[in-house]
Amino acid sequence: MSYAYTPLAQPHQNIAILIIGNEVLSGRTREANAWFAAQKLFEVGCKLSEVAIVPDIHDVIVATLQRLHQQYDAVITSGGIGPTHDDITMQSVADAFGVPLLEHTDTIQLMMDYYGEDALTPSRRRMARLPQGAKPIICEQSICPGAWINNIYVFAGVPHIFASQLESVLDHFNTGQGFIRQEVEANLPESSFAQELATIQAQYPDIEIGSYPGKCGRQPTGKICISGINTAQITEAVQKVQNMLKAKQP
Repeated sequence: MSYAYTPLAQPHQNIAILIIGNEVLSGRTREANAWFAAQKLFEVGCKLSEVAIVPDIHDVIVATLQRLHQQYDAVITSGGIGPTHDDITMQSVADAFGVPLLEHTDTIQLMMDYYGEDALTPSRRRMARLPQGAKPIICEQSICPGAWINNIYVFAGVPHIFASQLESVLDHFNTGQGFIRQEVEANLPESSFAQELATIQAQYPDIEIGSYPGKCGRQPTGKICISGINTAQITEAVQKVQNMLKAKQP
């Protein structure tokens, strides 16, 4: 079954991701959702501008949500929508917008059909609560919904559920022109070509050129990454970078 959501009249173009969870900040869990989302957003031409990570503290979540909500076209949250006491994201989102957190009738019915009425415990009912006015985000990987309210998208922290929820609303971020990325091997010290690379970047302000070393020392490795949406400019920049590196070879 597919859960596609109607695309927006104007897709989001500049977004932030808010990772919520003590387990990430303590090193217990390696964060993967922002990395996954960054790739997907890059493919559809949406710019990820900030990743914030906060603990399971209500006031911190609310304050960060309010800041990001004002600063970016949209905010994706990850984590804190399960059945336990430390899952406080939905309440925090509701409080950030000054609305109550309410049980979602259709989700309760879905849970009753799935689990059976006797198995619908108070803990499970917690996962059917959405901020008033929010739309549920249904995906193939979980019976429990995420939420979409204003420009906030609330997703689970479990990676396969997060990925499925993002896919459900990906059209909201699809600008119709995905970014392009090309990489050039650069087996030279960055210091040997830094000035020339800056000159090339200045010639192409609408594309992004970054240098990323792999191994330093006597036998350095690395890549120079050129990305943007203008294919012709990217091709020109790649050629100039290749020529520059060739001229630097001993």
